[in-house]
Amino acid sequence: MLNVTDLGQGTPIVWIHGFPLASSIYEHQLAIKRTRHVMPDLPGFGQSRSAVGNLTMDDYARIVIDLLDHRGIDRAVVAGLSMGGYICFALARLAPERLSGLILIDTRETADTEEAKKGRYASIEKVKKEGIGSVMESMLPKMLTPAAPPEMKERVREIMTSSSADGVTAALRAMAERPDSSSLLPGIAVPTLVIVGEEDSITPPADAERMAAAIPKARLVKVAGAAHLANYEQAEEVNKAVAGFMTTV
Repeated sequence: MLNVTDLGQGTPIVWIHGFPLASSIYEHQLAIKRTRHVMPDLPGFGQSRSAVGNLTMDDYARIVIDLLDHRGIDRAVVAGLSMGGYICFALARLAPERLSGLILIDTRETADTEEAKKGRYASIEKVKKEGIGSVMESMLPKMLTPAAPPEMKERVREIMTSSSADGVTAALRAMAERPDSSSLLPGIAVPTLVIVGEEDSITPPADAERMAAAIPKARLVKVAGAAHLANYEQAEEVNKAVAGFMTTV
């Protein structure tokens, strides 16, 4: 069963969270007005039941399509943070007619390098032996800048620890095997907002610049004082950018 937050009225945005997070990483985006916020917990994350078997990025995209169908949403702006961006690209391949806009947050279009892929499979084995704690502790310092308040770091830790081992391993495998989406970008026909934290070391600003240059209707916003969770660490600035973007959709 998929846990979904569905609040507000207006143009729908489907917010797809990153790894290893949950829909609550978008809790500050609920302040954006005149918007219907649809926020699913992906399988095995937050309050959603664990994934059954292996999943691909296309499988996650189909889960989002089913969600749109179930909620009577014909077209929506789809926002993806990090791994959520990979799912956005899968949606753009599988069902471009369902997109009215894209918001790509701290993500990239390229596939994993061989080294990165090996690292993900090593993490899978570690999770199997030790649980999700090691993945959480290795990723948390990269999520926020050192200047982030302690209570913000603790809240992000809390969101991350809502993940299940099955959800984490399924997502790691899907990310390792995801296709390169570079060739997709020039064909994206909907308005697109690309957001990146200026201090993001996981998907640095160069990734965002490259995507924004390749997508015909893209606008790039670099967020000062933010790392990989730009939407959380500098929510006010990101919300302002998203609200402005929504007037163009």
